[in-house]
Amino acid sequence: TAGDRLVTMQKQLTEKNRMIAETLDELRGLYQSLDNDLIEAKKLQQSLVRERHRVFETAELSLLLRSSGHVGGDLVGFFEISRTRLGLFAIDVSGHGISSALMTARLAGYLSSVAPSQNLALEKQGAEYVMRLPSRVIEDLNALVLDEMETEHYFTMVLADFDLGTGRARLAQAGHPHPVVQRRNGTVTHIGRGGLPVGLIPGARFETFDTVLAPGDRLLLMSDGVVECPDPHDVLLDETGVSEML
Repeated sequence: TAGDRLVTMQKQLTEKNRMIAETLDELRGLYQSLDNDLIEAKKLQQSLVRERHRVFETAELSLLLRSSGHVGGDLVGFFEISRTRLGLFAIDVSGHGISSALMTARLAGYLSSVAPSQNLALEKQGAEYVMRLPSRVIEDLNALVLDEMETEHYFTMVLADFDLGTGRARLAQAGHPHPVVQRRNGTVTHIGRGGLPVGLIPGARFETFDTVLAPGDRLLLMSDGVVECPDPHDVLLDETGVSEML
């Protein structure tokens, strides 16, 4: 009868609603677990930037790492070469999320600030460490990624050897946004020729170039998260916008 069919349909609907509710509870639990893992991953990635600000005798250094999500493929850092020399780097791994963040963690080990013997950018001369030519370091990283890392990721970067005494910086650029020099009078210049990303082409060559900072000048290394930031009309900030902001 029609009444029996209605009762049966009501029972079926109740059972389906129960199954949906249970599935939603399981999904909420899974989401909460994943969210907790991502929060911990964010803490770990942020810990890769061991020091955010330091004032030296002749210079001041500030670092900022902020992902669009919990974690991402960006990394910034520095390592001391000697009392008057610093290594600076900015890295942006392709993609987003956990796999990109894992790649940044591995790359951080190759540019270690606490273990000079493990830092690919440094070589020992006598009792001291000196920095290798930035372009050669990036070429070695390119070979390492292609030969030893089983990954589809590639990355862009800028690596600099900065002399705190003279203001001279030797830099190499690998597909990363151009470094910016702002002079004391406000003039802004984007330097470098771009270069290839790291981990795409075997045997790729990179170029080292120089700039000199005078008292009051600034050097800015940034990821494409800055230059590709859109305004409310989806117009990208671009290098022109960065210059205007500075």
